[in-house]
Amino acid sequence: MTGTGWKALDEAQAEARALVAKAAPDAATATEGEAYVSRVMTAALGPALLGHLLQEDGLSRPLPCHGGPNPDYVMRHAAIDPARRYHLEGRINGSERVGVGLYRIGPNGAPVEVGYAAFTRADCDADGRFLLGLSADATGPDTLTIPADARILLIRILHRDPLSDPARLRLSGGPASSGIALATRSHDGALAFVARTLGNNVREYLKWTAAAVERRNRLDSAPADLAATVQGDPDTLYFLGGFDLAEGEWLEVTMPQPLSGYWSLHAYNYWFEHLQTPGIHDRNAVADPDGRIRIGIGPTLPGDAQNRIDTLGRRRGTLICRIIGQGSQPAAIVRAVKS
Repeated sequence: MTGTGWKALDEAQAEARALVAKAAPDAATATEGEAYVSRVMTAALGPALLGHLLQEDGLSRPLPCHGGPNPDYVMRHAAIDPARRYHLEGRINGSERVGVGLYRIGPNGAPVEVGYAAFTRADCDADGRFLLGLSADATGPDTLTIPADARILLIRILHRDPLSDPARLRLSGGPASSGIALATRSHDGALAFVARTLGNNVREYLKWTAAAVERRNRLDSAPADLAATVQGDPDTLYFLGGFDLAEGEWLEVTMPQPLSGYWSLHAYNYWFEHLQTPGIHDRNAVADPDGRIRIGIGPTLPGDAQNRIDTLGRRRGTLICRIIGQGSQPAAIVRAVKS
């Protein structure tokens, strides 16, 4: 490889691979870690080099392949200039909720929320439409004030109905499209951007992996210093854990009571990549006769488990439980069960 951009990317990839190999507890997890590093790099290459193909109606579609993404969310984002005035037009369609957040860039490159608004069908007109104005001097209802340090608009659409269209959004007020473009406007600059993104993400989420290892076969509140870097929605509680199962073992997770509104439990591999296997949430969970919701998690589960999360052969991995709008809640009860 030649050029400063390629050199930076090569060095960042080598560092990330070394960090992941050191953190891997076994050969199989290390092999999956190699693919993880490549996917993190690929997800950064997309917006840096092909960002024009990921844009629609003033918003970009991210590639959420790492960092414990919530598969119940459709994500959109845009760069924000506090000197500009924006309008976000939306129609909620079959979605349950649209969370709109403004974020500054934290010291480790992670977004930190500095402004937030949420819309459900109750906040829309009879046709499901809503409008949000965003500017530095915005005041009043249906507006969001842009702080001077805000740099990113992040939108999380809660959408779980496969037979309906997700919320449709249009952001106006941003700069005109520049057509085919590179991040930082140069090839070397774009690759250096990818190198920084790769390094920042791998280093940051290895902290999450370490926290999950400390929470072996249990769920607990995420460490405050880590939770602050992913607290996308201010009214969401995050519980973090890891599973580390012996041959023939599985986890039984009993959700806290009472719960109303959105909650979910999803499984990830050791590196916090979603397993692309269905999770359990408030819409699909089945309660036992005693009213409790019990969830089986693992590579081999008993036939009578009503709520099942298949870890696709993995006996090691991570878990994230999310609860929206419930205030303080105890963590779910987790126990390892031998078949």
